[in-house]
Amino acid sequence: MEFCRKIRPLGKKSVSLYVALALATATGVSSAAAQSVTFDQILAQPNNLELNLRYARQEVASGRLQQAASALERMVLLEPDWDSARLFYGVVLYRLGDLEGAKRELRLLENRNLPPQQERDRVRYLALAEKQSSPLRFSSRFSIGARYDSNPGFVGDDVGAASLNDEESDGAIIGGTKFRAELDIGNAGNYLFAETHSQINEFFDVDQADLITSNAKVGATFFGPNLIASPYVTGGVSYLQHDRFRTQFGGGAKIKYSLSSQVELQLHGRAVYENYEATSFSSVGDDRDGWLSSGSIGLQWRPTDKQKFVLTGLYADKDADFDGFSYRSVGVQARSLTLLGKGRFLSLQASYTDREYEEIDEFYTFTEPREDQRFYARAALGAPLETLFSNFDVELPEAISDVVLQVGVSYTNNNSNVALRDYDNLSGDILFTKRISF
Repeated sequence: MEFCRKIRPLGKKSVSLYVALALATATGVSSAAAQSVTFDQILAQPNNLELNLRYARQEVASGRLQQAASALERMVLLEPDWDSARLFYGVVLYRLGDLEGAKRELRLLENRNLPPQQERDRVRYLALAEKQSSPLRFSSRFSIGARYDSNPGFVGDDVGAASLNDEESDGAIIGGTKFRAELDIGNAGNYLFAETHSQINEFFDVDQADLITSNAKVGATFFGPNLIASPYVTGGVSYLQHDRFRTQFGGGAKIKYSLSSQVELQLHGRAVYENYEATSFSSVGDDRDGWLSSGSIGLQWRPTDKQKFVLTGLYADKDADFDGFSYRSVGVQARSLTLLGKGRFLSLQASYTDREYEEIDEFYTFTEPREDQRFYARAALGAPLETLFSNFDVELPEAISDVVLQVGVSYTNNNSNVALRDYDNLSGDILFTKRISF
């Protein structure tokens, strides 16, 4: 059996993988009685259906989907009319990226008088597989929520400056959108892509924290032996306090190289020209114009399909028209993502950057160039509404059942040799996200 190079990301109905798992359990294998099954046991009893089912469930739970697919394939060959096992097999094939195999197995279940939940899962995963295999694909994401910050304006310790407000906590409405189109080119899996994404933070009282950003990116993704390369061009605009204060354009490239089945090298280089505008709150404007070059190198370790760790080194160099706005920075970032089952997830992130400016900026100090050390940490926990409400035996309408609720908390600390830039901020947020593919 051949599989695609990369495992499909969790789709809008990834929770159904666990539904299918529960359906397979309902065939008579007690989870209380389930014990660890070794591959040697499978080799000794390849026709033992109960043993193969327990092994498949065990391997899915551990994130080893290819081993689970092999066990399920044996099961449907030995018992072709075992519909729940075939549904489970089709879902696993989809997660592995074997779209043709998934469509084959799910179409075999047509007109089989499946129970309503099983038929619902079959139809949804068949539709997802057919969309993914289309040469032209579209996807979108919509988010809306709220946040509360202890210091949204990033006001420094020296609050005596007349040009700055005192530190003030505030709440905000937040939201974002993303649209993406992909078009296959050739038969090697390569494709063109175009995407736009935007974000808004609209605070109730602290106007200097109001931010709107919008960016577009066009590029291509190419696959090679153990390699994925994505060059692109990009452009965007940002609004602060509802005034346009920056536009940018440029390009970059992302490269991923598989060192093993579990370890991946990630490279990202980017260069954009930033053009700043004089605004009602800042007359600096053109002095900030210039190229911003940035790069990163990281290692991703995926011990199972449910766990991912990424460690990344960061570098940036800004060459502004006025050297008081030119800087170099280095940093490190650590991230982890843990899938907790039924669409639930835990995301953790921490980063540290050191930024040194080339010349004195007299707005802040007359003695020495500014140097900032910034620490950022975030934790977020999320789950589909369907999973949350299932705890209360409530079945939601299909239109909102896959909406993901995310609750997060983040902390920012900026330690600077300039008191005005010496600040910290504690933030909490709640976000509802809907994803659509067509």
